[in-house]
Amino acid sequence: MSKITTLLNSKIHSFTKSEKKISDYILSSKKEDIIKMTVSDLASLCKVSEATLVRFVKKIGFSSFQEFKLEMATDNNENISDEEKDITIVQGDEPDQILKKIKLGCIKSIENTSTIINIEKFLQAVNFIRSAKRIEIYGVGSSFAVAKILQYKLTRLGFPSFSFEDPHMQAISAATMNIGDLAFGISQSGSTKDTVDSINIAKRHGATTICLTEHANAPITKFADVVLETFSGENPVKTSAGRSILVQVFAVELLSGLLYSIEYEKAIKAGKETASAVVKKLY
Repeated sequence: MSKITTLLNSKIHSFTKSEKKISDYILSSKKEDIIKMTVSDLASLCKVSEATLVRFVKKIGFSSFQEFKLEMATDNNENISDEEKDITIVQGDEPDQILKKIKLGCIKSIENTSTIINIEKFLQAVNFIRSAKRIEIYGVGSSFAVAKILQYKLTRLGFPSFSFEDPHMQAISAATMNIGDLAFGISQSGSTKDTVDSINIAKRHGATTICLTEHANAPITKFADVVLETFSGENPVKTSAGRSILVQVFAVELLSGLLYSIEYEKAIKAGKETASAVVKKLY
């Protein structure tokens, strides 16, 4: 029996009605599903408030929801599906097994995202990009790497943009936005406070806002005019955000492809000019 299962069973008689709903949901669900959820996701499924869920995890001995998920992720491997085992690297795997698992995991993540993509929302995002007077992109950690890729792709297509990782610069950027400007927030969890706050500030100042996230009910979506969803199906604790980055880049490629098609002449011209600008920097 896992530590969390033991904790829940031992404290069951002390739970309130709402806490009992949370406990029952956790005990009846696959832990790899819960590990991928945000506070908002799990609270919504349990039909309780986020505050109630946070109090619950503290009541059973964890300082935060993230610590609770970390314990769940590092607990024993009971209830892990065969499908998950097929792509999870374990100690003792041979190099060719690791290659196969990485390949399967990457393909599965792209297929997952392709299945849930709402192309109309991507087209809406493209139209906002086309009409924006100013484009600024926010992300921290691994999401900032994707923000830099988006900045590069947009600029090469003729839509100059800037990306910010530093939380203070994000906030300063957002506070100077106006109607007609575009703020683009990237956050796999959708709960990264700095990015959420920056998108909120930009929206309050009249900017159009877009977010790219894996969680449709995450805090960042409350301040986004367009929500672009991805789904990697990745364990965020054990696999170091590899596949979640992959599907974010896939989404960036889709945005770029749509923009290239719609603004073909502009994209061709910008591509030639930007290539010419850097050609002398190559050996």
